[in-house]
Amino acid sequence: MSEIIIIKNKPNWIIALTFPFVLLVLIMIMLVFLPIFSASNTYLLSIINYIFALIPFLGFFILFLYIWLWNTFGRVIIEICPQKVKVTNKNKLFDKPKEYLRSEIEKISIVNFDIERTRYFIRLNYLFSNSHYSIAIKKGSHIIRIVDWLSNERAKDILKKLNR
Repeated sequence: MSEIIIIKNKPNWIIALTFPFVLLVLIMIMLVFLPIFSASNTYLLSIINYIFALIPFLGFFILFLYIWLWNTFGRVIIEICPQKVKVTNKNKLFDKPKEYLRSEIEKISIVNFDIERTRYFIRLNYLFSNSHYSIAIKKGSHIIRIVDWLSNERAKDILKKLNR
């Protein structure tokens, strides 16, 4: 018997509303303007010119699509089985499901990121939202954050289901 928990991302509405226009502009550049500007008398050179001009725009298109899809439609699906925990990031490009065996998990806990300290900065997350908790799995010497930016109540509910 397995239990499934679905956690939807809280979208940043600025990204959700502006990135479709950015993606449309990049598509227009790649499919309309670049072929016109790279066209020349010799067909082979115009194809090579188009391909080299397309590479940076295609890279930015994939980057913006990756950010927009995860921000707008992303969700984390946790499947809890007696012998393993499977974490799937739905609508996230280039990401495969991760499985953690119950026998390898030492501890599942809630991590509070109200004040986030790194080597280069200190960020006060509690100023902007009350969703600054994370579910973390301790596996050996590694701490793996499986779900980020949850409220305290939601994090406790998920932790209770994971520890059953």
